[in-house]
Amino acid sequence: MGVRVGLGIDFHRLGPGRRLVLGGVEIPFELGLLGHSDADVLLHAICDALLGAAGLGDIGQHFPPGDPQYRDISSLLLLGRVQELLTEAGWLPLQVDAVVVAERPKLAPYIPEMRARIAETLGFPRPRFP
Repeated sequence: MGVRVGLGIDFHRLGPGRRLVLGGVEIPFELGLLGHSDADVLLHAICDALLGAAGLGDIGQHFPPGDPQYRDISSLLLLGRVQELLTEAGWLPLQVDAVVVAERPKLAPYIPEMRARIAETLGFPRPRFP
């Protein structure tokens, strides 16, 4: 079927009273991302990139933000479902690259765990780099 590349992007506002979850990892911080699910912008962008590369729509089409079954759901579960959709359509993701733009909090201490959770969910080998 050839090689395809997808691009995903996601934005959520920060607000009080929410957990900050990025890459499937909860990060201690006074604010969290506002949204219907856990609002994990990193995983949402990855989902959109994978779905887009496969020509399977976008995250909102598969997991509508107003649907009660997705209220506060872990975006790792959504990413796992995206992986299933890719497999059903005959696609095999080989690699994911992503960037998070944030001044605070510092994310470097959490990146190895984020990479491991994303890799595990997508069925990739455990990342070799820290």
